[in-house]
Order: sequence, then structure tokens, then C-alpha cells
Amino acid sequence: MKTVAEMTVDELKELIRQVVAEQREYFLDEDGWLVFTNEEAYARYLERHPDKMPSELKACYIDEHGIKAYYSDYELTEEGLRRLEEARKDIEAGRIYTWDEIKRELASERLHTKLSSRTVRAKTSKASRKKTVRIS
Repeated sequence: MKTVAEMTVDELKELIRQVVAEQREYFLDEDGWLVFTNEEAYARYLERHPDKMPSELKACYIDEHGIKAYYSDYELTEEGLRRLEEARKDIEAGRIYTWDEIKRELASERLHTKLSSRTVRAKTSKASRKKTVRIS
């Protein structure tokens, strides 16, 4: 390692740039996102914007693995909690299809029949009378 006296002006400028970059808590990336170098700085930024959800701010932080991360929106609303509980009850009661059941049924329809779109719609509506599919 060179001493400051042994460095050229360009080398000294580069050293200063590196030190300043290490001390910075955030920078703008090429997509316009505010990227924080640590989670604590990101959390402080969110606290300064209590009127906005994390998904509304174009900000993230770099986690310990070097991956850009951001917080999800804080919590479900009362309506969201109610809908989630209704869906759980419907699943337990067998009133809705699982995703695997839907895929199996769609695959079997495609493989075994070459129906017109009118017939497929009619078959789908008959099936929906038996069970309700909720997609949110």
C-alpha cells in the first residue's frame, strides 16, 4: 500500500471516492430506485414516510447476501383478514378447488376433447355450479 505522499493525484481522487462511497447510506440505481446499503438506513427512511406503504416507495436495501430487498406492505386490512379467513373455511369445507385440481381438469379437457369455445364455456359453467373457484 502506498502512502499519500507516494500517490498520484488521480490515485488520491480514486481513494477519496472509494471512502465516500463506503460511507454513503444510499444511492440511485439505473432504474431510479433509492438503494440503501443497509437495512437500518432503509427502515429509517420508511419511518420518515409514514403516509406511504413500502410498495409505494421506490426504495430497497442490500441484504447480507448482496440481494436487493424491500419490506412488504405492513399488514392486511380488516377486509383482507376477513377474506383470508373465508377462503380458509371454504378450503376446509371442500367448497373450492385446489390449484392442482384446476390444472388437472384443464389438462384433461385439452387432451381428451377438441370442443368449440361455446361448448367449453357451457362445460365450465356446469362445473362451476358444483364447486366455486376463487381466484384472488
